[in-house]
Amino acid sequence: MVWRKLRQRFVSRSVLLALGVSAGPVLAITFEAPMELSRWQVDASAFACKLYQPLNRYGEAVFMRRAGEPQRFYLREQNRQFAEGEAQLLVQAPRWQGSGARRPLGTVPVVSGEEPIRMDWQASQRLIGELQNGQQLLFSHRAWYEEATPVKVVLEPIRFRLAFSEFQQCLGGLLPVNYDQIHRSSVVFTGGAPEFDPDQQPLLDNLIQYVLADQYVTTVVIDGHTDGQGLRADNLELSKQRAEFVADYLTTRGVPQELLQVRWHGERYPVASNRSAEGRAENRRVTLRIDRFEPKSQTLEARGDDSAQDSDAPEQAATQS
Repeated sequence: MVWRKLRQRFVSRSVLLALGVSAGPVLAITFEAPMELSRWQVDASAFACKLYQPLNRYGEAVFMRRAGEPQRFYLREQNRQFAEGEAQLLVQAPRWQGSGARRPLGTVPVVSGEEPIRMDWQASQRLIGELQNGQQLLFSHRAWYEEATPVKVVLEPIRFRLAFSEFQQCLGGLLPVNYDQIHRSSVVFTGGAPEFDPDQQPLLDNLIQYVLADQYVTTVVIDGHTDGQGLRADNLELSKQRAEFVADYLTTRGVPQELLQVRWHGERYPVASNRSAEGRAENRRVTLRIDRFEPKSQTLEARGDDSAQDSDAPEQAATQS
């Protein structure tokens, strides 16, 4: 048994040395960028703003905000280091100011996966405040492969203020929505009206902003629908008028006509029962679906999107009347 424990410790140390990570007498592992390379960087687009610090042989620390979503913070690991559980979060003076006392900021959950530590908007703002004040952040927890081995991830404040200013400029240019939020939308109609109510305009305006900003959009599919009341022939014509009304709204505001695919279905595809007023209200609609093609060289994170292409069929009936 003793020999097995010694052999396991020797293997762990060999792995650390192969990674180029320093290991002390108790195999404490610290991941931090060299001072000359320790700087914060920004990836900016209308779809997502990313403020991050690469961490040598560990991965990166990231403040991320996607269009239409709150800001968040996470650590991304290239290779798993932390065990699941609770990590200690501490603040200390940077190394060039000497070793000062550490101040605890509490604990954060550690989960399995590429992003073991994730923090919401409020918690991430606290981290930003400490980095702006020139403080060093330290996440401390045990290694997943050996309970007695502590693992530490250190974030330096070097050039943080400059990068954060650039990050804030990016935030000001974000779209109001991201692809996940807008790629399937529905505009509702009142009674037998072929035009939508004014309160539907903000949704369409957000969709238009997204389509005009995303160069990889290939098609906007517009499907007109009605409820089950009235003659089928009349409903088919009404659904056509609704679909064309929405299409005209898009084109008059800059969406190229060649991107639009306009279809109408009358009462054929209800999403709720036509036996109730509430169900009929849901069925009086025009749905919009944004299709796009994205080269593999474009990373999903950089664009702020993580969705796949959808089928070409209109949404199927949930309830038949």
